[in-house]
Amino acid sequence: MFQTKQYYRELDRLLDQRSPTRDDWFSWLLREFLDRFGADLRLENGRLYEEEEGGFRLVAEVRSRDPEAVGMVLPDDYPPIRRVLTHGVYLFHEEIGDQAPAVESRLGGLRSAALLLEGESRRILAFGLGDGWNRDDVDFALHTLRHAVELRRDLAGMRSDLEQAAEIQRSLLPRELPRFEGFTLAARSVPAATVGGDFYDVTPLGDDTLVIGVGDASGHGLGAALLARDVVTGIRMGAERELKITETVTKLNRVIHRSALSSRFVSLFYAELERNGNLFYVNAGHPAPWIVGSWGSRRLAEGGSILGPVAEAEFERGFARLEPGDRLVVVTDGFTERPDPAGRHLGEEGVERALAATPGADAEGVLEALFTTATDHGGGRPRIDDTTALVVARDPA
Repeated sequence: MFQTKQYYRELDRLLDQRSPTRDDWFSWLLREFLDRFGADLRLENGRLYEEEEGGFRLVAEVRSRDPEAVGMVLPDDYPPIRRVLTHGVYLFHEEIGDQAPAVESRLGGLRSAALLLEGESRRILAFGLGDGWNRDDVDFALHTLRHAVELRRDLAGMRSDLEQAAEIQRSLLPRELPRFEGFTLAARSVPAATVGGDFYDVTPLGDDTLVIGVGDASGHGLGAALLARDVVTGIRMGAERELKITETVTKLNRVIHRSALSSRFVSLFYAELERNGNLFYVNAGHPAPWIVGSWGSRRLAEGGSILGPVAEAEFERGFARLEPGDRLVVVTDGFTERPDPAGRHLGEEGVERALAATPGADAEGVLEALFTTATDHGGGRPRIDDTTALVVARDPA
């Protein structure tokens, strides 16, 4: 099954392997993308086109139907080319009648997907679609790929000022957590590099409501810090204007989708906690938090997809309740994906074991147990991903 969170992380790691300033970067990307994701997305072959006067020339292919088609020029007025130039990403199938079967039979076939890559010289990546392909998965994957490539193009020539980015990130984290009668709070964020993409925010909304946000922006450095800043600002503005949480997350998603100087992808758990224990939340692609009590535990997964790739994504509101003595625990995947020396992840089971070992502990005690468990599991080695946790404990009756 295609996993969106796993996909964008693997894509991030893939694109970090080679600089986009290299001459062979796009042909390398074509091959690597097919090798990494072709099976999951049912992609049979791939082609790279580069713009020249009057059209787009096929300059590279992988498993194409006719390798001798390299050098073929598709004119600007060829309808499929116009569709890609207009929409940025386009999925073709047999019912679209403006394809030339004689041309497409030499390339990827009538079922194909293509994305436009802007720049000084525009390029098109196209992929033939095999049996069993899923429209939502392919559409998500190609939009994500397009935005990620644009990011690296924009940032390739920029000098990163890590200290400035680190200052941005530090300014986002609350200097101290607010007091909320009847509850105790504890939070910590440890970046894997000088600047990471994790963040958390806790903002009082009047005397009876607490707005909570924990998120994970893809990547590291200035781009991730800018994205995290945008999200935290959006959360605070939504709280001040007393917007519904689904409305706030929907607006955030559109802002991130349009952003040009961020990595464009972020998972977010966003919630409003009332003093009576009622919790209304949206989980946008974030590891599902836990509510833990003497009765057991519950995961909070209601919401929608990761923020950024799809402009008009829809989000649903979930509801839960913290009874006296219950604890809300929100972590980023720096915990669940923490490897031991043999490469085995701590996983959700490891987090749950740490929570089960802290009955009756206050928020600070639970937080300390989580970080100790992650450190011990990794054998004391440096973290490979940002690690963040927020714990809210309701006082016993």
